[in-house]
This record gives sequence, C-alpha cells and structure tokens, in this order.
Amino acid sequence: MKRVNPVLWTATTIALSVACSVVASWSMQTGTAHAASPVVEASEFRLVDSAGIVRGRMGTDADGAVWLQLADKSGEPRVSQGVMADGTAMVNLRDGEGNPRLFLQVSGNESLLSMRDSKQRGRIYVQVNNDEPLINLRDSGGNGRAFVSVDQQGPAIWFNDANGRNVFMQR
Repeated sequence: MKRVNPVLWTATTIALSVACSVVASWSMQTGTAHAASPVVEASEFRLVDSAGIVRGRMGTDADGAVWLQLADKSGEPRVSQGVMADGTAMVNLRDGEGNPRLFLQVSGNESLLSMRDSKQRGRIYVQVNNDEPLINLRDSGGNGRAFVSVDQQGPAIWFNDANGRNVFMQR
C-alpha cells in the first residue's frame, strides 16, 4: 500500500472544499427560486410589521367585493381601495383619526372625486355623469354654493346663497 503525502492530501482537500463552496454559492445566487405551487389562495391576506401590528390587508367579501387596505404605524387604516360587488371601483384616503377625507369612485357612467373637511362634511365634489362634468363647492353647512358645469347647452357657472337660492348664473 502506497503512503499518501499528508501535505498534498490536506492541500487537495482544502482546494476541493473551496471549489465546491464557490460553485454552490454561485449556483444559489444566480439560480431562480421556485415555489412548490405557483398559486396561493386565501380569502384574506394580512401584512404584519415587526411589532405585530396589521399594516395591510387584502381580501374578498361574501358579496363578491374585493379590497386592499393600508394602515399607518399604529394600525389605523389610511388607504382603502377596492371593487364593490356591484362593480363600483373606489379609493378612500383617511386622516390620522381614521376619518375619510378624499374619496374617488367610478360606477357606470359616473366618476366622482369628493373631498371632506375635518368635520366630515363634503366640501368639494368633482364629477362626470353621463359625460357631463360638474364641480360643486359647498359651505360648512353642506350647501352647494358655487357650481361649474358643461352640458349639452354649453358651459355654465352659478352661485347660490346659504339658503340654496340662486344669486348668479351665467351660461
């Protein structure tokens, strides 16, 4: 039996170990990871931060609505969007107290942008209904006071007093 040179044997073992490590590292970095199944199904997904606070949710309701909700660091929902069961698409932005402040909606022939004040009163409405745009500015009581529209007759602007009576109109 032939005797193996211990220095040669150690050097060969180290060289093979390094080569195997390099090949293994390279193949893991350039390789593509594959999931066991390309489909994940659930009725709700939750995104939780390192403190255990739910920061995002995506789900479906029994009536067929689908939605996505994002929350601030305290878990208070700030952004909601979805498609309602009737097909209405919506986006809702909330303030720090969770009150809706900006609302976008598209349903059928109508699209709507609504902005609310800190007391939850609608103050600005911009909408297109049946291809006719309308801008409506409201006072703190919720009364429409200034309007701009374009309809089949052309552009129009009008102003109402606090009681809803028209005080000026120009077409």
